[in-house]
Amino acid sequence: MRLMHLHERLSARGGAERHLISLLKHQQGRHQTLLAVGFDDGSLPPPELEAIGPWQRVKGLARRGLRLRGERAARRRLAEAVASFQPDLIHIHNLMDPCLLELAARAAPAVMTVQDHRLFCPGRGKLTAQGRSCSEPLGRACLACFDQEDYGRRMLELTRRRLAAMQGLARVLVLSRYMDRQLALVGVDPARLAVLPPPVDLPPAGTGAKRGYHLLAGRLVGRKGVGQALAAAQMLKHPLPLLVAGDGPLADEVARAARTSGGRLGFEGWADRARMSRLLSGAASLWLPSLWAEPWGIVGLEALARGTPVVGTRVGGVPEWLLPGEHGILVPPGDPAALARAADDLAGDPEQARRMGRAGRAWVARHMEGEGLMRRLERIYQEALAREAA
Repeated sequence: MRLMHLHERLSARGGAERHLISLLKHQQGRHQTLLAVGFDDGSLPPPELEAIGPWQRVKGLARRGLRLRGERAARRRLAEAVASFQPDLIHIHNLMDPCLLELAARAAPAVMTVQDHRLFCPGRGKLTAQGRSCSEPLGRACLACFDQEDYGRRMLELTRRRLAAMQGLARVLVLSRYMDRQLALVGVDPARLAVLPPPVDLPPAGTGAKRGYHLLAGRLVGRKGVGQALAAAQMLKHPLPLLVAGDGPLADEVARAARTSGGRLGFEGWADRARMSRLLSGAASLWLPSLWAEPWGIVGLEALARGTPVVGTRVGGVPEWLLPGEHGILVPPGDPAALARAADDLAGDPEQARRMGRAGRAWVARHMEGEGLMRRLERIYQEALAREAA
């Protein structure tokens, strides 16, 4: 099969990018693939670049669709790339310009993996302006999340256009049952939806070495609960500190907090895959204190794969894999004290933490193994092709 993937960017950073890279690695030798991206941020190391197969830049794929300027040129470039490769099937990832979505859906049988909330939430990822979980359906209530009503109306209309553009897709893949429900609520036909989480590599079992810190890893933005994690680090009663690994808008704030924390907080900055694997393996717990509704929370699964229990918030798709008392501890979002208590419980009872880590690793091995998930994806591809042929 000639299989074309479309995505905003080529990068080693971000859960959507890691998911795409994993799929491409598994598909080499099985399909003739081509990855088309809007831009390359230069963070993917050469060995991984080689492992994902052919790729090319198609300027304009990172468009969001809000501005008309450049739309015609982006459409032309994408049409030329598709015509040159002549795919049997197109797999869309983060492509947010509705005009480009429509073009891809017409050019060949197409499926899409929905990685985040931009197809059903015009605002803050199902967070209200006050930082609380949003249960309102897509509609006029969404305007309350915007300081400028005109901008809010434009984003609401853009979200509706994205949803309309999806109607031409043969299948829509989501990472969790939570995302499945959200898309069904905004009118996507449930028969076209399929839940398919990203595969997780299972490294060799750890040596049982001492785990000397808690870890927060990922993009350093407010909706990820970074502020709550910094507050919780100051409330820890057990001597294990919190290490933060990542980058983003709050990186400077984290670095300043680490300098004045009296040893309770350390800042690692951005860590590549090898470094992140070592950090996850050496942690007493991985913190996932998100405020927004995480579509899945891949870093938590990567921690469990290394026998590291997770302290996470009860949001989005997280409760589907973070089984409380089995793989870690679930806490309410926005509650630093609860986060600190849960981390202290694990640090103070290493045997409980090891038991949860072992159970989590076994769950990942059973449910997230790459070959099984790839077989399911192959079936979805064949169903999409059969649907278009009917």
